[in-house]
Amino acid sequence: MNRKSFRKTQETLIIEFAKYPQPGYVKTRLAVKLGNESACQIYNSMAQKTHYELLTLQEQGIAKVIVYGDGADRKMISRWLRDAYDVWLQPHGGLGHKLEYAFLRAFKMGFQAVLAVGTDCPGLTAEKIQEAIEQVTHADVVIIPSEDGGYVLIGTRALQTCLFEDIAWSSSQVLEQTVMRARENNLSIAQLKPEIDVDTLEDLNKVKGTVKPEVSVIIPVLNDRYHLEKTLAALSCINYLREFEIIVVDGGSTDGSDNVTIDFKTRLLRSSLGRARQMNLGARNARGRWFWFLHADCQPDPEVMVSLPSYLLSTRLAWGYFQQRITDPSPWYRLIEMGNRLRGKICGLPYGDQGIIVRRDIFHTCGSFADVPFLEDVILSRTLSKICRPKMAPGVIAMSPRHWKPLGPFSTTIRNMSMVFRLLALRQSPPNLLKYFLKWRKNESS
Repeated sequence: MNRKSFRKTQETLIIEFAKYPQPGYVKTRLAVKLGNESACQIYNSMAQKTHYELLTLQEQGIAKVIVYGDGADRKMISRWLRDAYDVWLQPHGGLGHKLEYAFLRAFKMGFQAVLAVGTDCPGLTAEKIQEAIEQVTHADVVIIPSEDGGYVLIGTRALQTCLFEDIAWSSSQVLEQTVMRARENNLSIAQLKPEIDVDTLEDLNKVKGTVKPEVSVIIPVLNDRYHLEKTLAALSCINYLREFEIIVVDGGSTDGSDNVTIDFKTRLLRSSLGRARQMNLGARNARGRWFWFLHADCQPDPEVMVSLPSYLLSTRLAWGYFQQRITDPSPWYRLIEMGNRLRGKICGLPYGDQGIIVRRDIFHTCGSFADVPFLEDVILSRTLSKICRPKMAPGVIAMSPRHWKPLGPFSTTIRNMSMVFRLLALRQSPPNLLKYFLKWRKNESS
């Protein structure tokens, strides 16, 4: 749809209802089943997702966004919902009073259309909100109903106090009564397709199958059964809103690696041999907003799974990597971990075993992985660094020391540095470097 068909940003305002996430104060009905901490995490993920969608509309010049916050001061809310350039605090009183106050203030400021949006509906995308903005140019009132009898969005072209008075808020009669008030006042109504707002565990289970994942975890494997089982177990521990989809791309395993995916209900793709080809195939089939390329022997800590979706949405991360923890107590590995962190931070050159994560549009801008048999991760990092610098995402991924064991950590590190130097400084081709690498490996095993 042509952007010119929409109102200019200064004419349309979206009021984003948001409650500062504090355990025990948000999603209390959900907390009865899942606990205060989990309910709070779920709400935070939903709010960050809605905020991301709204900022997308603001960046496109379709509407201005104001966060209408509760439960904290402006500074705390601005830190929580980043890039919230304007924050209003909700007054005391019921929901009807808060809605009326917000609409009154917005129309007094000169906005021609005002929409209020909740932050507990993960299916509410920028496209659906954009459709509501278009509809409000034709109708007096636009509503996106919720399946529980309320609504997740309401918008008008003028102040209509009748829509917020004498409504049985927090009940299944909200939508019915709102529509009745509109008809009593001869207001035309546009109702869009209902959505699910998450208040209970039943709502949460319903929405899981309808929402696109935020992160597509793409794991290339070749005879990695033992490590893959551990990695999939780590990835499956926390996924309340199905923020993650897990795609395993098998390059021709003969050890039953492909069978492991059945137990964890992940997507399995089959590819010709070659890690770059495998990961590109995974990316072509991925639905997430971010692609997380993870080696089969890299297991993220549980806190990564908890915090990553909200972190990505709030920072709008272009690309990044993770802190490593090599599962061997030797001090050599602590030095390797430190060196890898510094390489990512100073040189902007993380390797694949640091869990490279990149936003979908940035990945396609850089042309995906180069179709080479070796060092595809280094080439990708080099290309991405020309677009922007990477950030180290929060949390740790644990990695097996198996690649360092045959030659030892020191010699293996020198060999790896030599490979990268030959690629980047001497411009030797990846196929030739692979021959050199395989020759080195043959010598070390003989």
